[in-house]
Parts: sequence; C-alpha cells; structure tokens
Amino acid sequence: MLIIFLNLTAESARVTQRWMDELIILLRERNIPETTIKRLEEDKIDVSVLLLMTDDQMRSYFPSYGDRLAVMGFCRRQEREPTCRKSKLFERLKSKLTKRQKPDNSQTETQNTTKKHSQRTVRKIEMGWMHHDGQGFVQMRAKKGGGTRKLSVPKEWKREELIEEAIRLFFPNGKNSHGSISEFKLDLTNYQEVSLDAESTVGEMYNASKLTMMRFYLTTKKVEREVETESEEEMSDQMENFHSNNQDQSLPSTSSGMNDFFPSEMDVIYVDSPVNDTASPFHSTEDHIADDDLNVSFQSSLVTLPDYLDSSNVVTVLTGDIIGIDEQNLDDTLPLSPEPIAPQKKILVVHRGQIFSELIAHFCDETLIHTQSEVEVKLLLPNGQFEMGHDVGGVFRDCLSEFWQEFYDQCTLGNNFKVPFLRHDFGKEKWESVARIILFGWKKEKYLPIKLAPVILQQAIQGSVKSDLIENFLKYVSENECALLESCRKDFCSADQEELLETLDNYSCRRIPTNENFKQILEELAHKTLIQEPAYVLEQWACILGPLRKDLEEIEDVYCALQPTVRKIVQSLKFPETMNVQQKDISKHLTTYLRECDAKRQSLFLRFCTGSDLFIGKAITVDFTDLKGFERRPVAHTCGCFLRLSVHYDNYPDFRSEMNKVLESNIWVMDIV
Repeated sequence: MLIIFLNLTAESARVTQRWMDELIILLRERNIPETTIKRLEEDKIDVSVLLLMTDDQMRSYFPSYGDRLAVMGFCRRQEREPTCRKSKLFERLKSKLTKRQKPDNSQTETQNTTKKHSQRTVRKIEMGWMHHDGQGFVQMRAKKGGGTRKLSVPKEWKREELIEEAIRLFFPNGKNSHGSISEFKLDLTNYQEVSLDAESTVGEMYNASKLTMMRFYLTTKKVEREVETESEEEMSDQMENFHSNNQDQSLPSTSSGMNDFFPSEMDVIYVDSPVNDTASPFHSTEDHIADDDLNVSFQSSLVTLPDYLDSSNVVTVLTGDIIGIDEQNLDDTLPLSPEPIAPQKKILVVHRGQIFSELIAHFCDETLIHTQSEVEVKLLLPNGQFEMGHDVGGVFRDCLSEFWQEFYDQCTLGNNFKVPFLRHDFGKEKWESVARIILFGWKKEKYLPIKLAPVILQQAIQGSVKSDLIENFLKYVSENECALLESCRKDFCSADQEELLETLDNYSCRRIPTNENFKQILEELAHKTLIQEPAYVLEQWACILGPLRKDLEEIEDVYCALQPTVRKIVQSLKFPETMNVQQKDISKHLTTYLRECDAKRQSLFLRFCTGSDLFIGKAITVDFTDLKGFERRPVAHTCGCFLRLSVHYDNYPDFRSEMNKVLESNIWVMDIV
C-alpha cells in the first residue's frame, strides 16, 4: 500500500502541474499580463487555491469580471478530475497486484502500448491568426475570419509546412476580407508568441514543451510599399516650374500642387490630461503603448506620435505629407484670398476613475465648446492602456454620467435636489469649466444634470426663477425634514414645535415661526439656500450658459423628459420581429425585471445599455446570443445602444440575479470596438 500511496502522490503532483500549465495557456489566450502570471507563480497560487478565493481576492489578480469568470469556470471543470484519476489509478494498481503472478503478460501489454504510441505519425494542434493593427498583434476572432482551428498534422512537419496549412485555413484562395496574402509579411509563433525555429518538427516541440495540446499563431503584418522618389534634378525642375507658373496667377492651375502642402483630411489633436502628465501614454515607451492587452486600434488618420515631440499637453498629428520648402517661397505660393481652415478633431484623454478632475481641467479650454472642433474622448485604464471602446457617442455619455455622479458627491449639498456649495479649491476658472461641460453635454448628447435643483439652472440661464422655490427646497432637505415641514404647511399647530425650531435653526432661521408667517419664512429660507448661497457659482455659469436660454425655456419639461421611468425604458426596447419560444421567455424576463427596478437600478440599466444614466430618447435594440455556462452574461454596446442576452436562463430568478450582479458590480470597461 505504500507503493500505491507514493504513486498517487506523484500522480497528483503531475496533475496539479498539468492544470497550472493549462491555466497559464488560458490566461495568455485572454491577454492577461505576464506580470500577473508571475505573481501567481510567486504566490504559489494553484487551482485548488483559486477555488477557495472570494471575488474580492481574485480581483487583485484579475481586474476584469470576464477574466474572473473564465478562470473560475476552468477551475471548477478540473475540480472533479483528481477523484476520477485517483479512482482509475486504484483500479490499475489493484489489477497489477492481482496479476503479479503473470509478469510476462503485463510486460507484453506495456511493450504493446509503448509500441502503439511510438507508431503515431500525427499530432493534434490548434492554429490561430494574429494580425498587426499598427499598435500591436491582435488575435482575429472567428467572425473576422480567424478563430481557433483544431487539426491533425504529421509529426515531421516543420515551420514552412505549418505556415502553408495556416494560409490555406485563413486565406482561402490566397485572400480574405483583410486583403491578399501577398500584401502581408508572414511568420509563425508558438503559444508564447515566439517565432518558431525553421528546423524544429511538431514532434520535437511536443517533447520539449510537454503540453497536451500546442497552439500556433500565423502572424501577418501589412508590407509598407516603398514610394519611388524622383531625382533631385527633377524635383528642382518641378519647383522652378511651380514658381514660374504662379508669378502670373494668384492660384495654381491644378489642385494637386496644393495637396502636397496641406493635408486633405481633418487634423487630429490629442489633448493629454493636464492633471496626470506622468501617467500619459504619449510619454511612455513604445512597448508600453503597443501592449495588446486591450487590443487598442485606431483609424488610419490617427498615426503614432513621433518621438521628437516635446512634452506639451497638446500634440497635433497631421495626416498628410508636407514638402519642405522655405518660408519665403511658401508665402509667394499661397493665394492672396483667405482659405477656409479645415476643422480639427480633438481627442480628450482621461483616466478611468479620474474623470471628474481631468474633465474639468480639459474644459478650462473654452475653445472646446466651439462647433468647429469635433471632440471625442479616449479612456485610459489604471494600467496605462487605452480602453477598446471607440467614441461615437457612448464613451462620452459614460464619461458624463461618471463626472456628474462625482460632482454631486464632491461639490453639492442636498437630498433629491442638489445645490452647489463653495469650495476653497474651486475658483472662477473651475466653475466656468463645469458650465462648459453642461453646455457641451447638452449640445452633443442632450444630457443635463437633472439632480441640480431646477431653480439653479433657471437663475443661471434665464436670469430669473419660474419654478416654485418651496417645492425645490422641500426636495433639497432630508426626508425627515421634508415630512416635518409638509406637516407644518398643512396643520401648523399639530406639528412638534421643538423639532420645528431645531430644524429651522439648522438653516439659520432668525424668526420665531407662527401659523401666519411660516410660509413666508419657508420662502425666505428657500431663496437663501437655493439662490443666495450659490450666487457666486451662478454668476460664473450665467455668462456661459446663455446659449441654452431658448432650449431650456421650459426647464421643468426637460427635467421630466430626462427622468428615467419604467414606462419610458420598456417602450424604448426593440425586440426582433420574429422570436422563438426561448427568446420570448427572455424578453418577458427583461420587461418583468425592469418593472421591479427602483429608480437607482433604472439609471444603472440605462447607463449599461446607452452610457447615459438619464433617458435621452435612445432606442435600445435587444438581441439574443447562445452563451451558456460561465460565458453567459449580458453584453451591451453603448454607442449603438444594443443589449445582447443569452437564451439559456432556466427561470426568472436566475436572470434577475445575474442582471443585478452585472449592474451593481461597477466594473464596466469598454472592451469592444
């Protein structure tokens, strides 16, 4: 039995090591940083330890909610394997003990098994495709022509044969949606993204790695075509002809000459965060920017920032080619009549979690609210990498929602309605910046901070108050104070006078309340609290929010339209015209869930689907997926306002529980382009 125990211990150690190898492969496939993998190895975290971790403990290793689900699913799938393996090992050892009297047969069976394995001429492998997008290599998913392909190949195959097979898989007929195979530079890497040796065979690589399944990646990178340059003599002749032709006319005869000097596309200006210069990726190393953890991709017009730029906060990147000529000749060739200036596209770089301070710093620049400038937002994660989300509305709406939530917490007082209060670190410049954010948010996305008391915006925009001051004040005070003041308005004598005096003293009341003067006192306290105390803030906002006077003339109607309600949200849902039984059940689960939601969860649901925690009139298109098991989760696309739900929910409580966990997790990262 001692021999059995030793064999079981060795087998268990091998199983544990094999699990860790497979787990590391899974983590690398999900683009988990190598530093995290090293931490797991240094902390001696194996599958059994991961199974005992709580969600908060796992978050220190895997910040992404999806990564934590994938790791936990892998661990649970392997949880039952040791018992199965041990029981089979017991059976094999027991069989060997009973057949000790027949050593020749056992030896013959072992030799036959070894001979059978040695006669195998093929091995199973996995093949994937990674394409260079200008920032780094990104794994191509199945819907883009990639995916993971499983196939059996001869053990003698080498690098060249594997590349030919990968080309056949991912470039049928020599081309795919990305282009022809002749346009790319090809290479083949292993699961560690290391180029393969040309002389190593598949069998040798399996023997060296000791893996049960090896994965290879075909890597492609666009080949930059060399532009043929003309000789110096031809160039000088063209320049002489250009100047001679322009001596007799103010405009060149063709537009091709002007295109050589000015970019035809829109200029792009990256505006780095003024309050976090050290964390900006524009001053980091190239390896730091090219990290493909988030698969960051840009349009062709957003070229890489050159190394010779200074460390200023505003970096301009031109998308055209500029021919170097001296300033004097340039003045001669420019037309005398003024040319219209092409609009500039500005990308505001802000850090996730620092949006409040950084957005205020950005909007201290008053040029951002001009219509000539197209502004987008790019979010940075705490690790310095860009989120994958491309801003066509959803990213900016998400920034506004996070900004105003922080603003309510840090710069306002009040219960249901908020009122700005004066801070020693908020001067004229910052309050004007907040006003520009209000103006820009309304013009761009029709977003308005409706938790601010309506009389605040009316005074700042219209210069006078139209709403009922007392009603605004009752929503400003706490719920207990509101109930007390309401009871005094209805029946002053029945109210608790001692509690009333204490409440009024909190708002610096200097008069004894009576049944006759109570309404006047309430109006005076409301005016003092809502208008007089934030007067400095309203003064700074008034000069900037003037353009909203016409749009927000009936501000209470705007507040009512932006306030989320169950009826509005349910009516905004758009389901497919034809649905099967499962899809109809899930659609009923969704509408039932929304009818049960309180005001807070309604705002969370809207922000999850549209980026905005207010109802801004966006229709939410609902689609269905086939995700099941640990992959099952709601997926939202805020820019297009899409919500994708799995059809594999057994009952409504399961659906409600998963929706609540997603909405309350507060770990929303734009990881889909």
